[in-house]
Amino acid sequence: MRSPGYPGRIILTIGGLGLLLLSWLDWQYPLPQPYPDGPATVVTARDGQQLRAFSDNRGVHRYRISLEQVDPFYVTALLDYEDRWFYYHPGVNPLALCRALWQWLVHGRIISGGSTLTMQVARLLDPHERSVPGKLKQIARAIQLEWHYSKAEILTLYLNLAPFGGNIEGVEAASRRYFNKPARHLSINQSALLVVLPQKPSYNRPDRYPERARAMRNKVLRRLADSQLVNPEQLGLLSREPVSLSSDAQPPLAPLLSRQLKRQYPGQHVIRTTLDHTLQQRLSKLLTHTKHRLTGKSSAAVLIVHNQHAEVLAYQGSVDFRDDSRFAHVDMIRAVRSPGSTLKPFIYGLGLDLGLIHSQSLMSDIPSSFDGYKPQNLTGQFSGPVSASKALQHSLNVPAIQLLHRIGAERFEQQLSNAQVKLHHQHANLAVGLGGTGIELIELARLYRSLASQGKVRDLSLIAHHPHLPRSDYALLSPAASWITFEMLSQLSAPDRVVPSNRRKIAWKTGTSYGYRDFWAVGVSADYTVAVWVGRPDASPIVGYLGATRAAPLMFDVFDLLPADVHRLALPAQVKPVQICWPGGLAHQNTPNSACQTQLSAYTLNGMTPPTMHSQGHFMTKPGWPDDLASWLERHNAPTQNTDNQRIRIIQPRSGQHYYRQQVSKIELTVSGGGDPQDKAVRWYINHEPHASTTLPLSDYQGNVVITACFAEHCDQQNIVIHP
Repeated sequence: MRSPGYPGRIILTIGGLGLLLLSWLDWQYPLPQPYPDGPATVVTARDGQQLRAFSDNRGVHRYRISLEQVDPFYVTALLDYEDRWFYYHPGVNPLALCRALWQWLVHGRIISGGSTLTMQVARLLDPHERSVPGKLKQIARAIQLEWHYSKAEILTLYLNLAPFGGNIEGVEAASRRYFNKPARHLSINQSALLVVLPQKPSYNRPDRYPERARAMRNKVLRRLADSQLVNPEQLGLLSREPVSLSSDAQPPLAPLLSRQLKRQYPGQHVIRTTLDHTLQQRLSKLLTHTKHRLTGKSSAAVLIVHNQHAEVLAYQGSVDFRDDSRFAHVDMIRAVRSPGSTLKPFIYGLGLDLGLIHSQSLMSDIPSSFDGYKPQNLTGQFSGPVSASKALQHSLNVPAIQLLHRIGAERFEQQLSNAQVKLHHQHANLAVGLGGTGIELIELARLYRSLASQGKVRDLSLIAHHPHLPRSDYALLSPAASWITFEMLSQLSAPDRVVPSNRRKIAWKTGTSYGYRDFWAVGVSADYTVAVWVGRPDASPIVGYLGATRAAPLMFDVFDLLPADVHRLALPAQVKPVQICWPGGLAHQNTPNSACQTQLSAYTLNGMTPPTMHSQGHFMTKPGWPDDLASWLERHNAPTQNTDNQRIRIIQPRSGQHYYRQQVSKIELTVSGGGDPQDKAVRWYINHEPHASTTLPLSDYQGNVVITACFAEHCDQQNIVIHP
């Protein structure tokens, strides 16, 4: 092998000395960190749109991006104007430095610094004085940068660190601040302005000195025209345009969630959430309007979940982040509050799984004592015999505790714990079923989502594509029990309201905590879960409020913001409809005709029809009504024969509903009671005139419409309004 010649030895020697010099520089003067004051964190929606921005420890706002996220024309214009030889020089351009030295000698002052983009990054990382020693220091740092970073990485550092006036750094933050758009959507004029702005960011700030900014922008445009990046016709048109800035500063969206994620991920520059930006905007506007219907110092919180992916689509922790009189900075989605009656569906669901009830089991809503605990209904009244479905739909307290007492409070809580649902209290007790515990709104949303997810609870995702987020499913109820519970809750009539644009089946439940401090409504459709809390964050009572009157209407308004469901809940094979008999609760085929006083159609698990329970929970072993229920009925002179099938009630439509003919052409007329809802024995009247059909064509009516349904001697009447 031939030894290198004299020139080769010189090159090797110079190269070796250069490596030694760079090693010495790294040892004595390591490169500063690019972000010594911590990240300027930006929290975004799933599509990258900004929700809320936080400054770094120095008060600087920055939106960290990659080279691919910037408009290509901006990058081309930047290199053409600032450093055409960027990809060819080793961090320093000798020709540019010589030109700067000559100008200094001729004019006696610095005209241009001869800086490359790499040298500008070096000055941003390690500022220096405009002097010969300062320039030498900058050159050394630039060579260090080229040694440690690729050209793309150096250019990315410039895009994120360049100053753009005030406390704005980086082209993305500047683009959003001045033009209210991401840097990947910059126009030619906007690109030209942002190319030159870092040279004198405070002097040429477009929001303060628009004419200066325009002059510097046009200087860049002329340079681009010389390089044939802009044609002469474009140059003429673009140069005449004024500097146009966007004044549409958007308030922060999901500010309380953003604050929480900033604390949770303190080192992140950009935190991308699962939130839908458009939906979050619409929810924020809805709550801003809603607050005017709330009493002073009241707030509201709403969570929207996509069921299939268990992702949070919208998160509003307070009714209005800008209204301090309503405790705006308290995140009520994460606050531990009493859930009222909202845990009841899962008592019934577990009762179904344990074979204690079916959907039409006879429950006893009578005064009862369960080991000294004496629950009362909100109305102070008792209903006597009632089905499990009606007891749940009407949120009766005694039947829920009757079932929980049979299940066992410890067993119920253990089932929730196994599904990773956290309740906040010291000891398991029956009062938990009526709200004697604490829970977060986000936990309630996780719970109710299970009703549309085959009874499985999953942690809700807030971070988009988070690789470390556990995504395990925890079984709470069987698919059959969750489906039946969903079906029981979905039969509950919605509050009187305008017909929604998207009709969907919603299983929903409300709750009111003890002392009227918390008002809840949680609804589940096949695709979405909506959880709502209303109240005062300081836990002061609000007399006159109820979950059904305050939280439920807001919940349905939120559902109206959502697109139509695309999925349907499949009927599990284990769900079997069976005709059952009261009072025994067994299948009709297993009940003597003499003992079948009332026949109902029940949903069961695999056809199991457990017998009716006494109020204390043990099954009946002999025909007839439960002794304690029969005694109550006798004391109140109430018949033991159920007469609900003789009473009639109009289910659809309900009084107060408004219908618009441009949205709906006809509505179905349905009743409960009176046997078959379509039975010809049910007589219909519209505006007191006989109506032969169970369909009401809206084209025939306008304004106030009176609808009457009669069966035997019983009638029910509803009033609706039909609009053009």
